[in-house]
Amino acid sequence: MPAHRLTRLALVASLYVVLTYLANILGPGLNLGYGPVQVRISEGLAMLALYDPYMPLALYAGCLLANVLGGLGLPDILFGPLITLAAGYSTYALRRFPILPFLPPIVFNALGVSAYLYLILGISFPMAAPEGSGRVAGFLGWMAGHPYWTMVFSIGIGQIISVVIFGLVFMTMWKRTTGPHG
Repeated sequence: MPAHRLTRLALVASLYVVLTYLANILGPGLNLGYGPVQVRISEGLAMLALYDPYMPLALYAGCLLANVLGGLGLPDILFGPLITLAAGYSTYALRRFPILPFLPPIVFNALGVSAYLYLILGISFPMAAPEGSGRVAGFLGWMAGHPYWTMVFSIGIGQIISVVIFGLVFMTMWKRTTGPHG
């Protein structure tokens, strides 16, 4: 592998760690990099898997190091990077289809990360069923009784923000510095 490519991959892995911590600094007390409500800016880097088949390995390494330093324990250290790796390879596999490559990082993290965080954090979202009728009240009432799905919704929204907004920013920056095909 050429040195410039290896350097770019190492830079992405390093950025993943730094940007994960930045999410915590930007949301003091909210713990946006780790926890049931996540907006990891670093997850936008997942979209760079569109340009390099080795990028999922860089994302795996960055997520592994960020989760080792994050302090949520062995499940986060083991499963978080594996989910990121699977999402990265799926993103690369879907690169020829418009919009579809955005889905794996969103869906895999929303479902997978929620599963182990729900178990290790033992979180229940204290939410009373709303009064009234209608679809929104019904949906919120259902979520009040299903904390795992509340966490899926919460992490999914954070992933949409990270992957779509920050992902588009990182994709634009990548194309400007490396050319349209990386």
